[in-house]
Amino acid sequence: MKRQPELPIDSAYETLESNLKTIDRVSEWAEFCNYTSSKKFSRLFRNRYGVRPIVIIKKLKLRIATALLMENDLSSFEIAREIGKRDEQALYHFFVQQTGNSPSFYRKKIREKCQAKKQEKKTTE
Repeated sequence: MKRQPELPIDSAYETLESNLKTIDRVSEWAEFCNYTSSKKFSRLFRNRYGVRPIVIIKKLKLRIATALLMENDLSSFEIAREIGKRDEQALYHFFVQQTGNSPSFYRKKIREKCQAKKQEKKTTE
């Protein structure tokens, strides 16, 4: 079986976005981009973008999770699955590690801010 050629490092981010539910490690990301060596993938990525690939994985997952917490009423389990975490406990640990707050605390604070803005808008009209 012939091995697929390595994808250009410039297409790596799109590959991550398209496979976010499946990719949780640099080795998985490298594999999706057809790299047999995650070290080579990491080196090329770091040289091109100046940041380690794991940082990008975490930032993208956090950005998606925070958007889902703000914009809808998905359960923690559903949000966890959307960013490739196995369950709400994995989401909780990831979110606390990245932000210092739990997902429910974040959602509550965002909703409070939205309510305050709505009240402020009503009083200025």
